Amino acid sequence: MNIGIFWSYKEQIIGIAHNFSLHEADSIGLIDSQYTHVDYWEKLKLQIPGLEHTEYEQLPRGRIIFDTHKSKAIIYLDKTLLRRSKVNQILNFFNLNFENVILRTDPHYKI
Repeated sequence: MNIGIFWSYKEQIIGIAHNFSLHEADSIGLIDSQYTHVDYWEKLKLQIPGLEHTEYEQLPRGRIIFDTHKSKAIIYLDKTLLRRSKVNQILNFFNLNFENVILRTDPHYKI
C-alpha cells in the first residue's frame, strides 16, 4: 500500500507512489504525501514526452492519503476518473485493494 499523487495521461496513471510510516500521522490521524502536484509536475514534464507544453492542472489528477483511524487509503480524484477502468489503474499504481480504499471526489482536482 502506497500514498502519493497522480495524473491520468494517455490512458495510463503517472505520478509518484511511495511508502509511509504510521508514525507520520498528523493530529487527526491522516498521513499525506509530501509531494505536491505543482512541484512534481516539473520532473514529469522532463521525463515523459508530450508533457512539456502542458500544465499540471490540465490533466485529471488526484492524491492518495492514509486514514489511520479507518485503516484505509483515501483516494481524492477528479470526477472524470470515477470509472472502473481508471480506478483499477489507480489501485494498481499505488498497490491498493478496492476493499481498503475510500473514493472521494474533490473540487480541488477538477480540470
